Amino acid sequence: MKNLHFPSKIKVAIVQLKNVFTSEKVDGKYVLGGVEGKMLNVLAEKLNFRYEILTSPNGQYGSRNANGTWDGIIGLIQSGIADMGFGALSVSEERSEVVDFSLAYNAFQRSFATKEPSQMPKVTAFTYPYSLNVWILYGLMILAVTVLFQRIMFRKATLLGSFLSVLGSIFTQAIENVRDSPWRRILFGLWMTIAAVMTFLYNINFLSFLTMPEKVPVPKSFEELSKAVLNGKYKCLTPIGTIDRELLLGSDIDYMAKLGEAIEKNDWKYSYSKDFGDLFDDSVAIITSRISLQFFFGAPPYIRVKMSDEYFGIWNMGIALKKGFCCSEQLNDVLLRIISGGLYEEWFEMQVFAETLHKRLKLQHEELEFQLTLQDLKLPFFVLFVGLAFAFGVFLFEVLSPKRLDIFYS
Repeated sequence: MKNLHFPSKIKVAIVQLKNVFTSEKVDGKYVLGGVEGKMLNVLAEKLNFRYEILTSPNGQYGSRNANGTWDGIIGLIQSGIADMGFGALSVSEERSEVVDFSLAYNAFQRSFATKEPSQMPKVTAFTYPYSLNVWILYGLMILAVTVLFQRIMFRKATLLGSFLSVLGSIFTQAIENVRDSPWRRILFGLWMTIAAVMTFLYNINFLSFLTMPEKVPVPKSFEELSKAVLNGKYKCLTPIGTIDRELLLGSDIDYMAKLGEAIEKNDWKYSYSKDFGDLFDDSVAIITSRISLQFFFGAPPYIRVKMSDEYFGIWNMGIALKKGFCCSEQLNDVLLRIISGGLYEEWFEMQVFAETLHKRLKLQHEELEFQLTLQDLKLPFFVLFVGLAFAFGVFLFEVLSPKRLDIFYS
C-alpha cells in the first residue's frame, strides 16, 4: 500500500559547492544557495516537508571502501543517517546497489579541460613561418644548389664561396662570378625565382606571427592528452569519489587505458570542494564536465579554460534516496514538473549568467593592439645587429688575411 503522506522532516546530505549547493544557518533557519539549493526549496514547499542539512564529513560525493561500505553522501544515505543526497550526483551501477535514485534531471558529458593556451614566445618567432619539415627541405635545397652552382655556375669558387653566394641570394644580395651561357641563365633565373618567392612568403608570414601571435598547442583529444602525459609534458587529474579512473583503466582503447594507468600510478586527483580554479596550470589537464566548468567559471568569453570536444562517457544526474524510501513516486512527480516546466534549466542559466557577470566585473578592460610595437620588433633588430656585426667581422678577416688564406676562390 502506498504511503500518501510525505514525511514531515527529511535529512538531506550535501557537499558544499559554490553555485551548486550552499547552505548557511541564519537565526535557526537554513539559507540555501545554488541551483540544487533552489530545487530543494521547491520540493520542500510542494511536498510540505522540513529538512535538516547534513554536510558530507569528508567533503566527497561517495566512493566504495575496501570493506564494501561507502563514504561521503552515499555513505550517509547507506547507513540511514540521511534520507536524501544532493549535489549533482551522478547515477552509477555501483551506487544503485546501495541507494536509489530519483528521475534524472540533467546529464554529465565527461571530458577534459586545460588552461587557455598562452601566446607562443616571440624569442623563437623567426622559426614559426615554416614547419620543421619545410625548414629541413629548404636547408637541403640550399646545400644541393651550393654544390651544383660550385661545379657548373661559378668560376673557380670553393664550396664555402658558393655557399655564401647562394645564401646571400636568399637575402636579396647580387651573385657575381657567374659563367654566362643560355642554359645557365635559365638555371640561374629558376633559382632566383625560388629564392625570391621563399623570402616573400617568409616575410609576410613572419609579420603575421608578430601582429597575431600563435597560441601554444594544447591537447585537443584524449589521444593527444595520453601522448602528452606519457611523454611527461602533462599530468591529468581525476575528481575524488568518481569512477572516471576505473573507466579509463577498463577501456578497450589502448591510449585511454595507458592514460588511466599513468593517473593511477601517480595518484593524480582533485576535489571539487577546494578552489577549482587554482588547479589549472600550463601543464595540467583535468577530467571534468562542461556543466561543472560553467558552474565554477561561467560562460565564454570570460572562461579561461579550454574544453575538449571529445568525451568518454555520459552520466545522468539524480537525487540519491535511501533504499525503500516511502515516497519516491511523489518526489519524482514534483521533480518531473520542475524539469518539464524548464525551472531547472532556468536556474542553471541564471547561475551561469551570475558567475559570468562576476567574472566580467573583475576583468580589467584592455584595448586590443593590432599594430607592431617596439617590443615586437626587439628580436628582429637584435638579429639584424648580430648579423651586421658578424658580416663586419668577416669583412675585416677578408681584408686583413693574407692572399694564401683566401677560402672563397680556388
